[in-house]
Amino acid sequence: MTEQIQANASATRGFFVDMLVRDISVDDAILDLIDNAVDAADANSMKDSLGGYRIDVMFDSDRFLIEDNCGGIPIEIARDYAFRFGRPKEFKPNTKIGEFGIGMKRAFFRLGQTFMIDSSTEETRFSVNVDIEQWREKEGDWTFPMSIQDDPLGEAGTRIEVRNLHEYVRNLFSQESYSRRMRLDAMERYAQDIRRGLEIVLNKEPVDMTQHELLSGSGIAPEHWSENLESRGCPVELRIIAGIGPERRPVEESGWYVYCNGRLVLKADRTQITGWGTGDPDRETGKITAWHPQYARFRGFVFFISEYPSSLPWTTTKTEIDETADIYRHALQRMKSIITRYAKFTNDLKSERQSFEDSDGTSPRPIQNALDKEEFRQTSAVPPGKFKVPDPSSAPAIPAGPRTTSVQFHADRIRVDELKDALHLDTNRQVGERAFDRLYKEEIGEE
Repeated sequence: MTEQIQANASATRGFFVDMLVRDISVDDAILDLIDNAVDAADANSMKDSLGGYRIDVMFDSDRFLIEDNCGGIPIEIARDYAFRFGRPKEFKPNTKIGEFGIGMKRAFFRLGQTFMIDSSTEETRFSVNVDIEQWREKEGDWTFPMSIQDDPLGEAGTRIEVRNLHEYVRNLFSQESYSRRMRLDAMERYAQDIRRGLEIVLNKEPVDMTQHELLSGSGIAPEHWSENLESRGCPVELRIIAGIGPERRPVEESGWYVYCNGRLVLKADRTQITGWGTGDPDRETGKITAWHPQYARFRGFVFFISEYPSSLPWTTTKTEIDETADIYRHALQRMKSIITRYAKFTNDLKSERQSFEDSDGTSPRPIQNALDKEEFRQTSAVPPGKFKVPDPSSAPAIPAGPRTTSVQFHADRIRVDELKDALHLDTNRQVGERAFDRLYKEEIGEE
């Protein structure tokens, strides 16, 4: 006779909390909470603009606080779904960034030992106040106590405060440099939302919008290619924009920027993840060069856009790309092709400069001349088309003519002024040219 019994496979709360936060940084925890507010603003906006919506983030060694006016969380959503670990299949939220149903709770656990939420829609209001250390030791149903108020706030929104910060978090928040770094990170990650009018303030300082520009004009054109695809049975728009960035920018800004529904997932990536230094059986691209300082002006932007966040190629932390996703592998082929063409451009430019020097200035310089004009266009305004630069072989040679060089030296100012007066000259340059001509005649003779 065989007896069937049930083996206990439930997880302890303490184990779950410890494992949940193991792979997320403090930065990502904060960004997860900002993501939720951005999603709320986007869901409640009746138009493409996010003007009027605001997210305030403040932190120091005592607490972390984020509050917004982005519409609040309805009580039924909070009671049945918002605090669950994972997203039930029947729950289909109107979000573009939040997808996995763990970001908010994981952020609380990562930052501190107590959290408080006060959220109000136009009709309802609730609050949740939890001591995480006490909660993790309890047994039974996994619930958080909710208090329902009958006095909605004057402006619909959510206020979240985390206190009793972990020691590492307290030390981090005490550093002035950390606040600056988070502001720069938010500038990059939420640039498209800020462009739509969303206001983000971090420690009382507004987060500005990062403006990415590419050379466009005088024979130079960035790549702008888009395609409608399908991923996991859902429609996804893929858009790639790439080209030559400003010369006087840090080398660290070079590389690929990958966005999922406006959220920056990879920033200035120059690794094999985005195609640099990889082999490829595709005959058109062949072996892809590794990134080199020669490519310091390369800027590439990849946008995955979908009403279904689960179809996008990102991980739960939203800071890494799922390289195995078919939709990303498809995009990667196009990215590699662009890298190959950009590498050819830099090699052509190098050859053009060498030929110009070898020819004493008579060899044409169409690429360099186009670069020198510095005609820029914001990435959002780049028209569709392929990456191109002027063809060196089609430019006529520069006619030979008088060649000049500079001769520089320093002289006593009073004596130079005396010579200007004696020779009736106006500038120091004229004095130098007269001196050179006289010395040439004395030592060499007439020209």
